[in-house]
Amino acid sequence: MSLSINAKQWVLKTRTEPGHPFNMDSSSPEASFELKELTLKENSLQDGDILIETIYLSNDPAQKFWIISADKNYAAGVAPGEPIPARGLGKVLASNNDKFPVGALISAQTNWSTHTIIRKEQLGVARVLPMEGVEHLWWYLSVLGGTAVTAYFIFYRYADLQDCEPDSHGKTFLISGAAGAVGSMCVQIAANVFKAKKIIAIAGGPQKVKFVESLAPSVVVGVDYKDPKFSENLLKAAGGENTVDYFIDNVGGKILDLGCSLMKPQSTIIACGSISGYNDPSQLVFKNYVSVITKRLTIKGLLLMDNYEKFPEAYAHLTQWIKDGKIDKDTSATIVDATSDKFNNVPAIWDGLFHGKNTGKLITKVNEE
Repeated sequence: MSLSINAKQWVLKTRTEPGHPFNMDSSSPEASFELKELTLKENSLQDGDILIETIYLSNDPAQKFWIISADKNYAAGVAPGEPIPARGLGKVLASNNDKFPVGALISAQTNWSTHTIIRKEQLGVARVLPMEGVEHLWWYLSVLGGTAVTAYFIFYRYADLQDCEPDSHGKTFLISGAAGAVGSMCVQIAANVFKAKKIIAIAGGPQKVKFVESLAPSVVVGVDYKDPKFSENLLKAAGGENTVDYFIDNVGGKILDLGCSLMKPQSTIIACGSISGYNDPSQLVFKNYVSVITKRLTIKGLLLMDNYEKFPEAYAHLTQWIKDGKIDKDTSATIVDATSDKFNNVPAIWDGLFHGKNTGKLITKVNEE
């Protein structure tokens, strides 16, 4: 008997100008997102297609640009009526593809959907997930997920450090967005793999500062960017100007400007994100560019998929670090329930990224494991 699934899926309802917030009021005629119901049938699968049940959704600030593109070199964007793009983890319910058998757990482009049919041509980065030694499926969105892999390449490719070389140890790191998915991984790798001399970890609010300091208490100095004396406190935490070897920036805006003042001459900034400006274009203005010249700074922009061929290398390191206790898996994620009728909250859960609702990776649970 052919399988038939009643599914829910969020689609784009109204386009928003790049750099402006989405309209999160679902009752508004100008709402950005709309929830649709549809029926997915196994007998509609073509050769190479699969039908999956989504279990977890990844929440990423970059989805803002996947949906409404500000730069076509990065993403094409989506049109009204098209599904909201998202990465996720799911279970194969029906398959016309030998690489993805029924029952397999996979990572794939799931979109904001309870279930979805993934066409053969859309399976390029999908993979079956081995569960040996993995306690929870959601690890593949946190300690074994894209943000952890991003943190790995920040150190090994963009900072050009090697954990076996003494010259890579004893450095001072500045990390913005330190309580987030990438930032919290970077704090632990800097402390436990590269034996940092000091990590200045910028986070929002006393609880998040406490969280980042708990990741490596002996070397982390947390700084609250919401504190009225933030600039003064940041300078004090660093020990003055010209003290930082590597600045891992996930935020941009004022924090990027201040961070440049702390850099040593000929040091390196890894530009991983600019979340402060995703809903406020004024925060995308770089006001301390003169420091790039006077200090001869190197700024390296990072896109994760540029490193796709070396993902196995990253997974091998991350797996070993988990075993060695160098990465704390238990504090790596904030998981929010969106099962059953709570699926209506999927856009609001994602929007929590821009309001400090998470520590570690923000994950949406759509169906039971």
